[in-house]
Amino acid sequence: MNNNEQELKLRLSTLDCNTSTKYYQVTQTLNEQQKSKIKSYFKYYTPDNFENLENVAGNTTGWMCKSDDVEEVEKLLGITETIQKQKANLDRIQRKTTDSVLNSLNKYTLSFSK
Repeated sequence: MNNNEQELKLRLSTLDCNTSTKYYQVTQTLNEQQKSKIKSYFKYYTPDNFENLENVAGNTTGWMCKSDDVEEVEKLLGITETIQKQKANLDRIQRKTTDSVLNSLNKYTLSFSK
């Protein structure tokens, strides 16, 4: 894989706050064999598929699967950089950053004069 190619994985594309549903898209064009494995989990969505677009964030057009189907799609496509791994990595980075900020702030003390 060169620098211009991205590893095949699913990425969050749309969040429907009306139904609390997350929709995911693949990060690469799939070949026909891959498409046939996962076609039952994907649907082509347009803005008409969503109620109250004011409560929908992200891309509302394209081939997407719902969060309930993510694990099965990842398994069928042999995706190793799963949504669960991505979330765990993000959580680790956020904890590390928070700890770093808190440690920096702990160096400072407040004193009040009467």
